[in-house]
Amino acid sequence: MSETSAAPRRLTDRKRADIVAAAERLLLEAGYGATSMDRIAAEAGASKRTVYNHFPSKEDLFRAVVEGMYGALHGTDGVLRPGQPAEEALAAFARAILAHTGNPRLRALIRLVIAENARFPEITKIYFQAGKEPAVDRLSEWLAGEAAAGRLSVANPTLAAQQFLGAIKEALFWPVLLGLAPLHTPDEVVSEAIAGFLARHGR
Repeated sequence: MSETSAAPRRLTDRKRADIVAAAERLLLEAGYGATSMDRIAAEAGASKRTVYNHFPSKEDLFRAVVEGMYGALHGTDGVLRPGQPAEEALAAFARAILAHTGNPRLRALIRLVIAENARFPEITKIYFQAGKEPAVDRLSEWLAGEAAAGRLSVANPTLAAQQFLGAIKEALFWPVLLGLAPLHTPDEVVSEAIAGFLARHGR
């Protein structure tokens, strides 16, 4: 790519990022139903046409917001390496999950999805497809690889991944989401979750 063509591309990327950031702010403040593409365009300092050039619909823009929030988690390097000791890998993944779910913006997004699901069920589907499911898939794929190599005994990797994450989130994420203090420390919860997982699936 030439220098002259790279500059417009960078400007386009920055404008797209501005639009996503504006959408995130408005969505978390006002909710999905009350946030129009016009308001997002004004917040981003862009024309409505520019917004639609990047995102043909509000659903597409909501997907971009979800992907942006989950980007750090899905892109974490050095976690769940093939052949890595299971206890070490699961602990690292659990720490990544807890750092991710500790983000107050993420909790606000999940509250938004729950509150507006009845009117806008499409946003729940987008949230699962773009955010939640890739995290489960990542752990599931690692478990499947370790089982295929004979290092773990996992008949249903997806279910095993869901149960492991549930053992962590039930104790540490959901109380906080509902405004309550967790009854157990993260170290205690993660340690017990790994111990239970390895008792069931370890070799």
